[in-house]
Amino acid sequence: MMQQPRRILHVVHGYPPESRGGTEGYVQSLLGPQVALGLEPMVLHGSFEPRAQSVIEPRDDLGVPAFRLHRADAYSDYWDRSHYEAVGRLFDDLLARLRPDVVHVHQWIRLTDDLVERAESAGIATVVALHDVSASCPACFRLRPDESHCERIVSFASCHDCVPLRGGEAREEVELGIDIYRANFRHELQRARRVLAATRTTASLVTRGLELAPELVHLLPLAYERRFTGMQASSRAPGPLRLAYWGNVTRRKGVQVLLRALRSLAPLDDRLELHVFGSVDTDALRAEIDELVQGLPVTLHGRYEYEQLFTLQPDLAVFPSTCFETYGLVLDEAFELGVPALVTDVGAFAERLQGGGFLAEPGSPESLAAAIRTILDEPTLLAEHAARIPQPSPTPEQHVSDLLVHYREAMQSPPAPGEPTPLDQRSTLESLRANAPRDTAPLVRGL
Repeated sequence: MMQQPRRILHVVHGYPPESRGGTEGYVQSLLGPQVALGLEPMVLHGSFEPRAQSVIEPRDDLGVPAFRLHRADAYSDYWDRSHYEAVGRLFDDLLARLRPDVVHVHQWIRLTDDLVERAESAGIATVVALHDVSASCPACFRLRPDESHCERIVSFASCHDCVPLRGGEAREEVELGIDIYRANFRHELQRARRVLAATRTTASLVTRGLELAPELVHLLPLAYERRFTGMQASSRAPGPLRLAYWGNVTRRKGVQVLLRALRSLAPLDDRLELHVFGSVDTDALRAEIDELVQGLPVTLHGRYEYEQLFTLQPDLAVFPSTCFETYGLVLDEAFELGVPALVTDVGAFAERLQGGGFLAEPGSPESLAAAIRTILDEPTLLAEHAARIPQPSPTPEQHVSDLLVHYREAMQSPPAPGEPTPLDQRSTLESLRANAPRDTAPLVRGL
């Protein structure tokens, strides 16, 4: 008789209200549908806020059993603090108390890097979701110091000039640190009974970077809760081509590149307008954007509600990311709106677009400008690409049903063999790291 999972422990690096992002939102979206399906989800998440001693504190505001883990150090997001023995012991104790049927690891950051090993050693089936590429990148985002996209194999030769450092680290420390990082995450993914990714692009980059077999990863599109159901559109008068960007405005999302593209197209007369929805994350980027928009038909809306996007009725969504995009829920929003998208050809955007839009080179104002100019000069292109827009991702309810199949398969699978990083290697690395400062954020990239 097949074992039926019931108690699911989701482990994630942060959670609202302290931390909001795609991964946190995804975990949040699972809880209600899993309860409705008869499961008992639980949440363990990390925190930015350190304590004098590492501690797990319960929270009672999520409607399911939930726990916040505080480490006893700061700057725990970085690769050289990925392993934390005190957290590992707390995790062991929590597993012994909760006895989940499945541990679903969404992220190791701000926790410790051996979550799978510890759960499997306790006889608990594990499922890993690759929401990003950090398992195959000590710098986390696979962005080189010059902001170019990286697809290298993790090694000292590939990474020594890129990893975040605090200053003063010796070559021996960096070399051993990268070796252990690579070996540890290879082990975590091989030890897990099921590894999931939302796109083949993400799965391929992680497995190639760690030199793992691509068949290790199973594809499972993310859930997408419809945003615009029930909203009524008013008629729109003819006017300029209406472009829209929405989401967090960070340097990696490339809004500043898009603005440079528009400047190169000026004068635009009345042919085009751009609407930017979202908060700018730094004062420096905000100052740069404020300067770039001068004289352009651009409206910066700041924080926004979905009703504003629906009311705007954009003709074209533009997402000019310079970093590797692992999925892009904003594309689902564009699909639901019936709007084609102009995106950069990096990461999973092209895989998900499926002909429902246009591609440009990442970080290239010239390439973005050329695409926009073509759309302006050939108005029928928008309708042609709109006809090829794919359906949005599955609803949370459908996704949770699909996920349950993977939980069952994990519980039916025998534990995978493998040896964790030897303690003497970890001890040697910690001794080397004791000679360099650890109480500041990284100051440089690479030796």
